[in-house]
Amino acid sequence: MTNLEKNHKKDAHLRAKVLFINADREYKEGKNQNKLRPEDIEKIAFVYRSKEQIAKYSKLVSKEELAAEEYNFNIRRFVDNAPPAEPHDVHAHLQGGIPEGEVNTLNDWFACYNGLRDKLFVPFKDGYLKFTDTVKQKDEIKKRFDESAEIKTAHAQYTEAINQWWQQQTPVIEQLPEQNINVFDLYHQFSATLTKGLNALTILDEFQSRGSFASYWNTLNTDIKSVNASGWNAELIPDDEILESQFPDVLKELRTNEARKEELQALFTEVNELEDGVWNEDDYEVWRSKELKDHKDGMKALKGERKEADKEYKDLQKRIKANEKALKKQPELAAEIATLKTQAEKFAAEMERLDEMIEADEQRIAKHTKLEEELKQCKRVIKEIKDRKQNLVDQARLLINPEEAKELILKRWLSVLHSTINGYLQTHQRQLLQAVENLHEKYTTPLHSILSEREKETQLLNTFLMELGYE
Repeated sequence: MTNLEKNHKKDAHLRAKVLFINADREYKEGKNQNKLRPEDIEKIAFVYRSKEQIAKYSKLVSKEELAAEEYNFNIRRFVDNAPPAEPHDVHAHLQGGIPEGEVNTLNDWFACYNGLRDKLFVPFKDGYLKFTDTVKQKDEIKKRFDESAEIKTAHAQYTEAINQWWQQQTPVIEQLPEQNINVFDLYHQFSATLTKGLNALTILDEFQSRGSFASYWNTLNTDIKSVNASGWNAELIPDDEILESQFPDVLKELRTNEARKEELQALFTEVNELEDGVWNEDDYEVWRSKELKDHKDGMKALKGERKEADKEYKDLQKRIKANEKALKKQPELAAEIATLKTQAEKFAAEMERLDEMIEADEQRIAKHTKLEEELKQCKRVIKEIKDRKQNLVDQARLLINPEEAKELILKRWLSVLHSTINGYLQTHQRQLLQAVENLHEKYTTPLHSILSEREKETQLLNTFLMELGYE
């Protein structure tokens, strides 16, 4: 019996059923249109091939069920994936506490991070919990998540599992050019073995594991085909990795200056986005553009006055010098010389006063000016490095042999695998965080607290009114 005949006989019991798949909630949003991600396509294809039934995603529907619906093939009649309505506990809203039942709905999530739930919730009264004393404000929930040893431990297990899988598969990958392996078959082989390893852990389900690998493979598909066809070519190594391997100091200098440039630009942008009347020079490192222009206009006016005073002073000095030369023949000039010297002293004093004012004004914006110059210097260094970056990369590629190229490429492929799966882990963590934050928003301020606070504010207002004579 052929494989085709075996499969035909194997699926005989499914011929009287129709597989409905409702995947309209799983996609990536785009500006102009939404699109399926590699993991979404992988899930649809896997469910179709395996005829898997998944709650709110897929279902095998009999002909009798179709007949009962008058053969209306509207997908939602058979696979309704609408999210459940947001629950609200009236007692909790009125008297406080977090319904234990709503926290229990997150147990599958908390099970991934053993011990995390107990660090967030403690018993309050029968059927209700409350947040621990370490969670007084909503933003402290995220801090607890970020510092959670339970989450870090769970993620570390994935890191170890990926590294173990990679070590097992590296010999196969290294033989890509020699064996001319079928890339399509290799994908399914790798997907199955990695999914098996990840499924032994708690966070990602089978479809998320398969989806993460599909996303990873899609990212590197072109590189893998190139290695399979042409060997370990240094052209496959990104420019920054080339520089990292051959000119690490140059790349470090570039990154340092880019980071500082972004930091400084953010500083200037933040100040310039302030509304009128908010900025003041004592509270901010840099000046807002409007105030800086006004200040520099004032300095320009002072410098103009200083220039005019200097011109007058120099003219008086010339007249004094000319009169002193003629003094022997014209003694009557002595009085005029004295008058001119008095006038010159006034202009000298005025210049000194203006110099002090200009220096004081320059000192007021000295830090701003220094940061502006630092930003300009960062931009100059970045431009200089980028101008010679391509030449450095071209030189470096010539120095890399196929064995070194293989090492760098494999290192990047492993790094991309880690970052791809870590993205899924972060999404899982973020979704649980949002659910816990939602509980905090819903139930941490019950009605009686609101009424009590309102009463306090009313009494305070009445006190003010009485003090002002409004009884």
